[in-house]
Amino acid sequence: MLLMPALVLLACQFTTQGSRQSFDSTTPNEEMASTDTASQPEEADPEAVGENSDPVDWDMPPQSQAAELRPANMRTELTHLSTYIGYEVLDDNGDVLGVAGDYIVNTCETYIIYILMEPAAGLGFPAGSLVVIPYEAVTINSGVLDAENKTIQLRVVPEQIKDAPTLTPGQDLTPTDWEAAVRTFWKRSVRIGVLQTSCNVPGGPVYKVTYATRLLGVELYDGQNVLLGAVQEAILEPESGKLAFYIVKPASGEGLVMVRIGVTNIPKEALNSGGALTLELLADPELFWDAPRISSIDEADDFMLQGSMRQYWGG
Repeated sequence: MLLMPALVLLACQFTTQGSRQSFDSTTPNEEMASTDTASQPEEADPEAVGENSDPVDWDMPPQSQAAELRPANMRTELTHLSTYIGYEVLDDNGDVLGVAGDYIVNTCETYIIYILMEPAAGLGFPAGSLVVIPYEAVTINSGVLDAENKTIQLRVVPEQIKDAPTLTPGQDLTPTDWEAAVRTFWKRSVRIGVLQTSCNVPGGPVYKVTYATRLLGVELYDGQNVLLGAVQEAILEPESGKLAFYIVKPASGEGLVMVRIGVTNIPKEALNSGGALTLELLADPELFWDAPRISSIDEADDFMLQGSMRQYWGG
């Protein structure tokens, strides 16, 4: 009789964590330290414009505490990072702006920070361009994630996308000299908070950013460069874009292992131009091998299991 109230309470707590955009406070090492200030957006600067943009003052979308999820009974479909690849991006009127071909993830702050949109032909961007859109345009600007229609709706109109900064497919993300223009441009029309490519650590800046498509399938090693397994999926809070777990297929044995993202790191050499992306486990590798196994990715959506796995990894 007590099971159902407990599950409801836990689900509410999980959603509240997402809406507040709270960071994981456990810091296995200095490079993986986090902050708790992401929920406060910066003041939008209507005078801030992109290099090639007209100085137009746009009305800001209503400020939200979290992305709106539709339909509510399909939330679990929105907890898998791979789900978002290929979603259509819509404007405020429901018209197609493009397709979300990839995302930029800050792996030490454990958030999606940018959408990389393949623009619709009618927007006039050069062929092959990827429009860079802050993910906060969804999470704190009343955006909508629609699992049924596989869309992301932004509270902007096509004119606000014109002349937006772009990247080329596969472009190196570090150095992050492309980011200032992105933030300056988007401050004109949406609220921009503190989430960006740098990690909030003493002695920074530190950058641990990569493409979402590179994280899916990346190999995980221990501190002695022994292969532990390969990432099959990442589990996130859709309301905030915060990633919580990698789902790893072990190099030996059956099942899958839920690894808290806060106990992993991208080695610096893996971020070098042309280098192969890898992950390093910062915890004792025996914790990985002794971790409870799940038989499918969908099992990782269980709130109670997520809570127990946070405790298992010390978070």
